[in-house]
Amino acid sequence: MFAPVQIALVQTIYARHALRWRDNSIFLTSHARLAKVRTIKSTLTLDDGATLDFKTIGDPANRPIVLLGPGNAPPDLLHSLAERLSSDFLVELVPLPGDGRGGDWTSAALDAVGAPALVVGYGQSCRAAFVSTRLREVKALMVVDASLPHPDTDDPGVSTLILRGRQAERLTHADAVALMNRLPGSRLYELEDCADDPAVEAPDALETAIRWFIDHLPEDGPAEYSGENSGQSGA
Repeated sequence: MFAPVQIALVQTIYARHALRWRDNSIFLTSHARLAKVRTIKSTLTLDDGATLDFKTIGDPANRPIVLLGPGNAPPDLLHSLAERLSSDFLVELVPLPGDGRGGDWTSAALDAVGAPALVVGYGQSCRAAFVSTRLREVKALMVVDASLPHPDTDDPGVSTLILRGRQAERLTHADAVALMNRLPGSRLYELEDCADDPAVEAPDALETAIRWFIDHLPEDGPAEYSGENSGQSGA
């Protein structure tokens, strides 16, 4: 049996007083890399007959994650991440085609999983992730290297994690903080030594961030927040 991989990760949660904390003792054992991964290829179908192939990876008894691949990225960009997460989660890997109907495809994926899921948008697929929260019940929302949502309509109403590389240029620190301040119950998670493509530049830290976030959600029902932005770590 392989030893766990130690990941030194710097996390910054930006509240009103810029609370910061460092954790150098996060351990991750990637069981999915050591065992055969259960993968099922399926097809989503919209009411007009349009179809999209996607993959379901992992044990159906585990907590669900809908992982959205952006239409402008290689189709296998997030496949390794999905396999690694599948050791503890059921992952629907949905490569959005970039046809302007990402919200519909995401809603179809949520229907297929049959339970409120953590929806993870990546890059250009983040807008679809925001839209899906208006169309279906979701567990929580995570946006990675986010394309900024529409300020008047895209308020998910559930716990939201905003993730960016600290050296990113597409989603600037100022824009990420502004987005966090606008969304109740949101948090900002920044990865050190990472720019605009966490899945390539910091895959271990990205996986750890997803696991940390979902492990801090309530077990039953959506993780809803009301009132002012919490902006703090913890459950």
